[in-house]
Amino acid sequence: MSSAPLPDKDENLAAETATEGLARRRKVYDETKVGLRFFLSKRLPQNSDIDDCLQVVFVKLMEKGDAVAPPALRSWLYRVASNESARLWRRKAATERMYQKHGEAGIPVLDPTKAAMQAEATEQLIKALKELPESWQQIVSLRIYENLTFQQIADQLGIPLGTALTRMRRALERLRNDLSK
Repeated sequence: MSSAPLPDKDENLAAETATEGLARRRKVYDETKVGLRFFLSKRLPQNSDIDDCLQVVFVKLMEKGDAVAPPALRSWLYRVASNESARLWRRKAATERMYQKHGEAGIPVLDPTKAAMQAEATEQLIKALKELPESWQQIVSLRIYENLTFQQIADQLGIPLGTALTRMRRALERLRNDLSK
């Protein structure tokens, strides 16, 4: 009769220590879970996001928590939760930007009404710009289309900085008044 070799004492001790470590980490997580949930509720708007984040925190605890010193385990859990909530926000923001840019089907969304309104507003703005005094048109053009600073505009036109600023302010006031009619 052949019997399987008995595990030696070191193997039993290692298995027992690993089990104790898992149990200790699970206990710390259970004790910290309510606080983590509250912490995440201040960062994430939906309960499903909070649950997803807590699940990731737990998995990371079970996978990597043995590398953390026991006294630092609670603060480590909060750091993991903070990082994961930030990652979730970044992922959602990127997804939202993609939907805004490409729509659900991956094609740009064209709203004919919005496009017509933008075209009309652009036309009104161009007309109002042409009605400004020439010196104001120069300032607006250099600032908006050539992205020059007011100091660069003043230097290019050979006028004081204050004059460039005043002309721009007056041009914007006139445009605001003309376009609000």
